[in-house]
Amino acid sequence: MDGTPWHALTPEEVLQRLESRPEGLDEAEAERRRERHGPNTIRAGRRVSPARIFLAQFTSPLIYILLIAAGISFAAEHGLDGWVILAIVILNALIGFFQEYRAERALEALRALAAPKATVIRGGEPVEIDAEQLVPGDILAIAAGDRVPADARVLEAANLQSEEAALTGESTPTRKHTHAMAPDLSLGERENMLFLGTTVVTGRGRAVVTATGMETEMGAIAREVESGGGMQTPLQRKLAGLGGRLGIAAILLAVLLVIVGLTHDLPLQELFFMGVAAAVSFIPEGLPAVVTVVLAVGVQRMVRRHAIIRKLPAVETLGSATFICTDKTGTLTKNEMTVRAIWLRDEEIRVEGEGYAPEGGFRQEGERLEPAEDSGLMLLLLAGALCNDACLREAEGRWSIAGDPTEGALLVAAAKAGLTRAELSERYPRLDEIPFDPDTRYMATLHAGPEDERWLFVKGAPERVLEMSACIAWSDEGEGEACPSGELQAPGDERLPARSLSPDARTRVQEANHALAAEALRVLGFACRRLPPEVEKITPELLDEGLVFLGLAGMIDPPRPEARRSIETARRAGIQVMMITGDHRITARAIAAQLDLLHGDRDVIDGKEIEAMTDEELEARVERIAACARAEPGHKLRIVKALQARGHIVAMTGDGVNDAPALKRADIGVAMGITGTDVAKEASEMILTDDNFASIVGAVEEGRSIFANIRRVVVYLLGTNSGEILTLMAAVIAGYPLPLLPLQLLWINLVTDGAPTVALSQEPPHGRVLDEPPRPTNAPIISRALVFRVAFVALFMAAGTIGTFIWAWRNGDLALARTVAFATMSVFQLFNIYNTRSLTDSVFRIGLWSNRWVTWGVLFSAALLVAAIHIGFLQTALRTVPLTLGQWGIVVLVSSTVLIAEEIRKRVAPRLFGLEISNAHETARAPIRVR
Repeated sequence: MDGTPWHALTPEEVLQRLESRPEGLDEAEAERRRERHGPNTIRAGRRVSPARIFLAQFTSPLIYILLIAAGISFAAEHGLDGWVILAIVILNALIGFFQEYRAERALEALRALAAPKATVIRGGEPVEIDAEQLVPGDILAIAAGDRVPADARVLEAANLQSEEAALTGESTPTRKHTHAMAPDLSLGERENMLFLGTTVVTGRGRAVVTATGMETEMGAIAREVESGGGMQTPLQRKLAGLGGRLGIAAILLAVLLVIVGLTHDLPLQELFFMGVAAAVSFIPEGLPAVVTVVLAVGVQRMVRRHAIIRKLPAVETLGSATFICTDKTGTLTKNEMTVRAIWLRDEEIRVEGEGYAPEGGFRQEGERLEPAEDSGLMLLLLAGALCNDACLREAEGRWSIAGDPTEGALLVAAAKAGLTRAELSERYPRLDEIPFDPDTRYMATLHAGPEDERWLFVKGAPERVLEMSACIAWSDEGEGEACPSGELQAPGDERLPARSLSPDARTRVQEANHALAAEALRVLGFACRRLPPEVEKITPELLDEGLVFLGLAGMIDPPRPEARRSIETARRAGIQVMMITGDHRITARAIAAQLDLLHGDRDVIDGKEIEAMTDEELEARVERIAACARAEPGHKLRIVKALQARGHIVAMTGDGVNDAPALKRADIGVAMGITGTDVAKEASEMILTDDNFASIVGAVEEGRSIFANIRRVVVYLLGTNSGEILTLMAAVIAGYPLPLLPLQLLWINLVTDGAPTVALSQEPPHGRVLDEPPRPTNAPIISRALVFRVAFVALFMAAGTIGTFIWAWRNGDLALARTVAFATMSVFQLFNIYNTRSLTDSVFRIGLWSNRWVTWGVLFSAALLVAAIHIGFLQTALRTVPLTLGQWGIVVLVSSTVLIAEEIRKRVAPRLFGLEISNAHETARAPIRVR
């Protein structure tokens, strides 16, 4: 038997070989096997080592230029200049290394947060663990929507089918069974096996793990495949384009500077180094690393707000979202369904208690009702508890549900009447089932009864169950003819009469359904049928003939308190919200009203109306839909396409297998982290760890803040670098000596700017991020307004630096003048960091100390500047001389004018240059597109 493949063995033989059992492994045995087999992971591409990250810092064309300049310095016997250039290059590489290393580790942590889960049986109870903790011999519990976490042999299968295209190339789902098969079968023919990476599309079952990690069939393929490189986001590509254009401009400016210098008889060697320094200073070579940090830190902040970003482009797209289509249950509501009302025999019974604790009673017309005395009520609760895959648990005094909240609510209601799932499962063991399907809108289970009879229970949408029913459980005084199925037996061994379902009775059921739905209750219908002992399988004939309608149960999942506030915030931010639910239209309208979605001309429609519309008709109406009731996955997809056709950027939530097409089609697919299937998560760009709508709005805010911070960094770097170029060009044209030496310019650009730039990328939102409409996806990084603002700041820097240079030159020597100019330009840039924290609001309004990273960054750069001017070996390297306290006072006074001028502009003319007042969307009316 040892050499026999797993699919050729019986379930018993597989368990015997693996030394496992249906109740699963205990924790101690699982840990021993984990040590022997290792983690259940597929070896990905090689992790980027710290050494490789460091060496990558030297692959920039700008670094090549600096290294060439260092080589020329050594060749020309200017060894000190060469060593200083090399030191600056190494320092810049270290800064870039620490930025990228931090970002890489942050993204690794995020990938770990999004790791897949698996449900295993431990000691007979289902337990959720990380999939990488699986070991051979573990018993898996699997259901529709799960991604198979390891290779496994099927032990139980109830309508179990898996889609194995990722492994076999065959897109048609494979129906699974438990029987042993012939040994020499291909992977696609092994119908009793499940394979890592495939997807369960329908049904449920159990399977024993036969292989994990690199020992799986997927692992065998992975050995032959190297994983691809990292993903570059659209914003990074746009920034790369901007950098290319700036690089060309820098080279042209450097050449122009050299030509103008030669006409003024300046030394060629000095002009060459100045040209190199000017080119390096104009190009924001640190920008890509800063962008990586901004994105990494941003997605970390999103994790703290319960949103995991799976794909970096989603960060950028979030800031442009104009429409959020969201599920109701668990996202806009608490996901704690509670049965509030039961309708049967033309009477309504109210259920007390809330949440999942089985505490509370039953009341009819205000009087307490003993459920055991009402056979109709007991049979309906029995149907709800048995036609059910949820599990009610208690741990440390807290009750919780494993499974669907709606089914959990039915278990809690049954427990309030003394019907526990464990006892019922023993008395009425399940023989067969048809899982719930959004297309059929019902679930059916077949059970053996205590007298060897068979019971067929059905639950689902009231109109669907009513359509399937021929009779109705009624009292002795009920109307109509006796049901051909005869009497029903309730759990208390009482007999319950059943009558034919007359048109009048159908009407009364429909009216009761509408009345419960009008209270914002989610309503389910229940039916059953008693069958002879020889029935072992559910057939279409059993469902089409003789079902007895038992009644209705109305449940409520109250809206989250924060949901209405978040919807209002989204509306203020220019984002419309559409609620999509499987509930009845009346229920959907009631919840939509509670959430204030029905404003203006927006209304509620249902899935049938969408089906009746052409694509053109849906596009014309889709923006006026506040809620879609009785929605199916196909309706979601059509809604997304219609909104996109109207030019919207759409975020769509989903949790089921059938939601995957809509999630993939949406600009931002949002999967539920708690209730979402693995398939939905795989199709999404973002996962909500708390399934809360407020987290989507929070993620949008972070997305806008990330773009705003990247824009701040770009504006700051361009402003300071332009100031340096203007200073050099003006001095050369005016015939003055160069006010800044090449090494001084490199120091300013690579050292003085480094820490403040990183600090600026950490700028927190200023509270007005969501007060503006969404940013267009084609919005430029640098608009025309920002170009004028950059020029405004650069002119102040250039004028102030040349002014202090001339003042010091006339009152001293050239070395002193250049030191004063070096200090002035450096301090200008430190003041400008505060200007750039907000392009429209005063730094004193947003809080001078609200970004502590800027404070520390400025202090660090200021300390380096003082060291460069007053420490001996740095003085020699940079050719600086000490400054007196009075000279430092002049430097600070002149440099502060850039902050004073910007503060006056923000106070007097905040819209000067066409800047719009917004923290996150400071764009221009006439943009200059940078693609």
